[in-house]
Amino acid sequence: MSKTLRFSLKPVGKTLENITQSGILNEDEQRADSYKKVKKMIDEYHRALIEEVLSELTLKSDSTGKKDSLEEYLFLYTIKNKNKKQKEDFESIQKNLRGQIVSAFTENEKYKRVFSAKLIKEDLPQFVKDEGKKSLINEFSNFTTFFKGFNENRKNMYSDKAQTTAIAYRLIHDNLPKFTDNIDIFAKVMTTEVRNCMPQLYGEMKEYLNVESIEEVFSLYNYDKVLTQSQIEVYNALIGGRTDENGTKTKGLNEYINEYNQKQREKTNRLPKLKPLFKQILSDRVAVSWLPEEFKTDNEVLQAIKSCIDSMDQSVTGRDNSLKRMLSSLKEYNTDGIYLSNDLQLTEIAQKTTGSWATIKKALEEEFTKDNPQKKQETEDKYQERKRKYAESQDSLSIKRINALIKPYSDKSIEDYFIGMGAVKTEARQEPDLFEQIDEAYEEARKLFENEYPKEKHLSQDKDATEKIKTLLDLINRLKHFIKPLLGNGDEAGKDERFYGEFLTLWDILDSVTPLYNKVRNYMTKKPYSTEKFKLTFENSTLMDGWDVNKETDNTAVIMRKDGNYYLGIMNKRHNKVFAGKKYDTEGKECYEKMAYKLLPGPNKMLPKVFLPKSDMDRFNPSKELSDKYKRKRENNYNFNIDDCHALIDFFKSSIEKHEDWRKFNFQFSQTDTYTDMSGFYREVEQQGYKITFQNIPVSYIDSLVNEGKLYLFQIYNKDFSPCSKGKPNLHTLYWKMLFDEENLKDVVYKLNGEAEMFYRKHSININKPTHPANKPIKNKNANNDKKESVFSYDLIKDKRYTVDTFLFHVPITMNFKSPDLKSINERANGYIRRNDKNINVIGIDRGERHLLYISVIDGKGDIMEQFSLNTIGNTDYHGLLDARENEMLNARKNWKTIEGIKDLKEGYLSQAVHKIVELMIKHNAIIVMEDLNMGFKRNRQKIEKQVYQKFEKMLIDKLNYVVDKQKDAKETGGLLNAYQLANKFDTFQMLGKQSGFLFYVPAWNTSNIDPVTGFVNLFTSSDLEYKSVEKSQEFFGKFDRISYNKDKDFFEFTIDYSAFEKTKGKAED
Repeated sequence: MSKTLRFSLKPVGKTLENITQSGILNEDEQRADSYKKVKKMIDEYHRALIEEVLSELTLKSDSTGKKDSLEEYLFLYTIKNKNKKQKEDFESIQKNLRGQIVSAFTENEKYKRVFSAKLIKEDLPQFVKDEGKKSLINEFSNFTTFFKGFNENRKNMYSDKAQTTAIAYRLIHDNLPKFTDNIDIFAKVMTTEVRNCMPQLYGEMKEYLNVESIEEVFSLYNYDKVLTQSQIEVYNALIGGRTDENGTKTKGLNEYINEYNQKQREKTNRLPKLKPLFKQILSDRVAVSWLPEEFKTDNEVLQAIKSCIDSMDQSVTGRDNSLKRMLSSLKEYNTDGIYLSNDLQLTEIAQKTTGSWATIKKALEEEFTKDNPQKKQETEDKYQERKRKYAESQDSLSIKRINALIKPYSDKSIEDYFIGMGAVKTEARQEPDLFEQIDEAYEEARKLFENEYPKEKHLSQDKDATEKIKTLLDLINRLKHFIKPLLGNGDEAGKDERFYGEFLTLWDILDSVTPLYNKVRNYMTKKPYSTEKFKLTFENSTLMDGWDVNKETDNTAVIMRKDGNYYLGIMNKRHNKVFAGKKYDTEGKECYEKMAYKLLPGPNKMLPKVFLPKSDMDRFNPSKELSDKYKRKRENNYNFNIDDCHALIDFFKSSIEKHEDWRKFNFQFSQTDTYTDMSGFYREVEQQGYKITFQNIPVSYIDSLVNEGKLYLFQIYNKDFSPCSKGKPNLHTLYWKMLFDEENLKDVVYKLNGEAEMFYRKHSININKPTHPANKPIKNKNANNDKKESVFSYDLIKDKRYTVDTFLFHVPITMNFKSPDLKSINERANGYIRRNDKNINVIGIDRGERHLLYISVIDGKGDIMEQFSLNTIGNTDYHGLLDARENEMLNARKNWKTIEGIKDLKEGYLSQAVHKIVELMIKHNAIIVMEDLNMGFKRNRQKIEKQVYQKFEKMLIDKLNYVVDKQKDAKETGGLLNAYQLANKFDTFQMLGKQSGFLFYVPAWNTSNIDPVTGFVNLFTSSDLEYKSVEKSQEFFGKFDRISYNKDKDFFEFTIDYSAFEKTKGKAED
């Protein structure tokens, strides 16, 4: 398990003075600035590469039955309500088409270099023409690793997976459906008088088109001519028109269609508009003209909001806008061709139209029941699961179908919901529609946009102005959220193109509010300090790449310790041999202990490289038979058998003994004949090929190096190294110290890794006086704390770490170094539970409205051992605090800064809750059982600010990955050298499944249907408890053993035997 430890660094002696004089900080700061600029150049190179590769790509068009052609795509695309096999085939075709696109890149020579050092050293300098840009690139000729993270991010563009950030996804999932729809729309256009405009349009666009006629553009076989950004621009210009540099306007097809539609009195005779294609990946990063990358002034913010509103006012939010007209006349469109995605928003719509979130899901399950009765041997659970899967498999539903589903439950239709435009008209609440609210909010804020905002004021501190801006942007966001379901999935067959031709254009305009909203919010909630830092290299591109004593002159970094403190030494690049081969007179002298780190890295590659090199094979003198076989194996002409493996292992063992450096590891290998393959041997080498010792070096020598500017020395620091530190050190400190502990080095658990990094963060807060002066009482914010005031004998400064310039040290380590890298510990966990079932207890965690988290600990017999709410932890009532913050947000119309505050409060709560639960788990030797809430339900609850469950889940799993009890001795079970791993590494919620180590998920009804007081479990299904008729109700209650009223306790009592009921949850276990 890998972890990055983070510390600050305190310069020692003349280190800071020498660094300042050397200009190193300025040089690295300049490089950090240049890095941002060079990244943009790399993106330009990527855009050019994408253009080049896609312009030469020909997608397979004709069908040969291999599920890899445009023809097969078109055939299945046009099928409405695809069955399961058709859906699977369609996904296979999409996957294979994506693969064709990705192959075009991976086979390209330039692509093979784009993520290597050659891009910076050779290709990018040749690509750019400007000498100034070439100079910036040249700054990184020896620092190409700066772009490692950036390159990993850009690799996502070339993925063949169905992910939205990929080029192949953009072309096959986003643009191909639009292109296919446009083929049908164009065919309809050509049946009208608009076809007479084609010769003129072709003549005006001919120089940009690579076809003989407009008709060719709208042919399936032309799709691979609209893959690049330049081709997409021409295609979109043909649809929407263009204006040249002289201001001459060329009408596009949609304008001709619009003119035709204006002549049609009957709306049904009107033509749908063609859909422009999405921009190519990276090209969609070109900023909107009125939206800067980052706001720097208040007036920039206000101007951007005004420009956004003006752009929307013409077609979306204005009084005479198309969107409002479209929603008002929704019933006049073909509602069998307008789709809503089957997601969370559909459940919202169901609630608004029928009064229940689950209506549509329930109706779909009933629809399934009619056509698919329960099988004879099928349990109720299995049948319920089949129904659930059917309901969830409906990716989108047409308005017409939804209306049919909800008809038994409501008089309202889906069209009525959208025609209402978000208006609320109940006895308790009256709200105008969203368009009227947006108009009102704009009028309220108008003066802000029409006048220059005073420079002496601060917009983010102006509560009235902030509220007006946020209200306006929130309402536009609400409108966007309101209409978003009408997008459907985009790849449905039989869409009403007349509707979507207009709607998608309006959506794109409305969607531009999203980046604006985010940037305005970020500007308004900007902290008074900056966390920005830049990487330090000390003129060395391989700084701290590794710690091996043989590589110290290359990586110019050493670690030392003295009197319980630890130090990082960075050698001046021109004095990188100050420790090389030195012997010191340490007799009676105060000394630093300098780390001597030895590592045999990647033995599966290193051993063959050193002992069986392509040249000078005779150096370690392998047998002729072995060297011949290995050469043939290297050339893929021979496969090693077990005897060959054993011969190679024996040769490696003897060679290691001859190696001057590696024999010092004192390897203890297994008998050769016990290895079943090479991996077991390599694993032993890796686990034993790590060693740390220490060498004494006089303090006087180190001081002289520092004074002469040959060594920059820093104390590795956090609060635990302060002389005033109290209590147990934090885990990062304990892990760090354990790296060098003799007990750890005897049998390594914690391993120090290379590729550490050093950063510099400039101070961003200037202070004239302390926030809380010494010896003055400070009121305690926690109302539950008995101590109402605190007094400190020293000054307190808020955000003190941002008031000073700071050096930072990030160092990666490996924990549980020798443990096998298991992707899942589930099997081992289950084995442990089977062997110890009588001693295993269970912690149930429920999540609800009254309790943030409710904990029940039960033993193997079902008896309750502990039971309590985690609303309050310690002296802090988190439930009350979160409630109060939510009320503050409502009163402040969800002020941005209040929202930021509640995030911090949630973080604090989660950390405390996870710590408490892990303590309980170990105390009671318990497994944890949680509700298996589907993803949608988690996200739905997350919208309520105090519902923090999804994040809690991830934090709990992360914590259970590596549990250390700081109170225990390092060697004890649960101590630093014997930590617990109780869960698998977290990847995604989708990959989580029903178990993660000792954490289990059960169906939600298993917890929500359990009475925490009596333990009664409701095993009835919702269908069992639904009223159907008097006769059915009499039959149901007739199966009860007894129904009575308890006069003393004033409640009814029901006595039942579930075996009397044919179908209940859990019936299979009866």
